Parts: sequence; structure tokens; C-alpha cells
Amino acid sequence: MIYAIIIIVTVVAFFLIFRDDHDSNYNKSEKGYRKSSSPAPKPSPLKSEIDNAIKDIQSTWTPPVQEEVEEEDDEDLNLSFLDNLEYFEDLEENTETFDINGLRYYCTVHDCGKIVGIVRPEPSNTHDPRAQAVIRNDGKLLGYIPRTQQDWYEDFNEQNVICPFVGEIEVDHQGWMQAEIKVIIPTGREFVEQEIASGRTSGSSLRQL
Repeated sequence: MIYAIIIIVTVVAFFLIFRDDHDSNYNKSEKGYRKSSSPAPKPSPLKSEIDNAIKDIQSTWTPPVQEEVEEEDDEDLNLSFLDNLEYFEDLEENTETFDINGLRYYCTVHDCGKIVGIVRPEPSNTHDPRAQAVIRNDGKLLGYIPRTQQDWYEDFNEQNVICPFVGEIEVDHQGWMQAEIKVIIPTGREFVEQEIASGRTSGSSLRQL
């Protein structure tokens, strides 16, 4: 009986000691948690000065005014080639529009824009003696009047003379270069210049591509 009482007292004593130790550790842990949940430290004075400087810049800064880019004036197209053109007063004043075939072989996107020049017969062309070459005012070959339009062109230019033209090369929505030119029968310098001027101001293109 005495042994049983001693065992019971011993167990109770161990239980009380273990509980006190557990409560002590829990309190320490809770204190540590409370300490770790304390408010964040205040920002340093240097960061505050930087933030204030940024706010000052933002409040006083105004975006620069973008100047409108002026489009190139079509008047800078060189018409000196008209000085060497032969005029025929006995011909009927007339104009007609045609396409240019072969742009992809002779031109790049850098050639896009308003163009002036001449359409010149090319009887020595080994592929087609009826060929009509479209040549820009600086001498660059742009292409040819399409074969599908040759009969039409020969009816228009019955005397097969060198004719000036005005037009524009553009890139369509599929990425192909296209152009339509207004060809002018060279009856006189004044008539040609008037038609070139009207072709320049006819809009983005002589025809909507």
C-alpha cells in the first residue's frame, strides 16, 4: 500500500513539473511571436528624400510638344526631263491611265511614292518588240506597260511617241507593290505640266489599291 502511494505521488510530481515547463516554453514562444509581429520599421530619411524628389519632378515635368512632320512637297519632283521631250502640236491632247508590270523585279519599297517620267517604246526588246518601258525621271527602269494593256496603249498612242507620265507606287494590303500612271500625250509643255500637276494632287493614289 505504501509503495502504491509513493508511485502515485511520484507520477503526480512528474506531471506537475512537465506542465510548468510546457507553459513556460509556450509563454516564451508567444512573446517571441508578439515581438515578431511588431510594426515595420519607419523608412530611412534617405528614401523619404528620394520619394519627395521624384514627386517634385513629376509635378513640374511636362511632356515635350511633338512637332508635326511635314510631308515631302511634290513640287520637289524634278521635271527637267521635260526639257528633252519632243512635243507634237498636231496630236490630240489626251491622257489615259495604265498599270506598271514588273515592279517587283526592278523596284524596292524605297521606290514607293509619287513618280514622274516617260513611257518609251523599246523595239529592240528581244522578249517583246512591242514593249513600252516605264522609266522614272532619274533614268531608273520601273517596269513595263502590261502586255494585257498593249493594244489599249497602242490605240491611245497611235504615233508611238515618247510620252511623259505621273503616278504613284504603293504597297497593297498583301505586301505587293502596285502602281497606276497617267500617261500624257506630249502635245505641248504647258499641257503636260498641267496634267502632271493634277496627277500629283489627285490623292493618295490615282486608284484605290
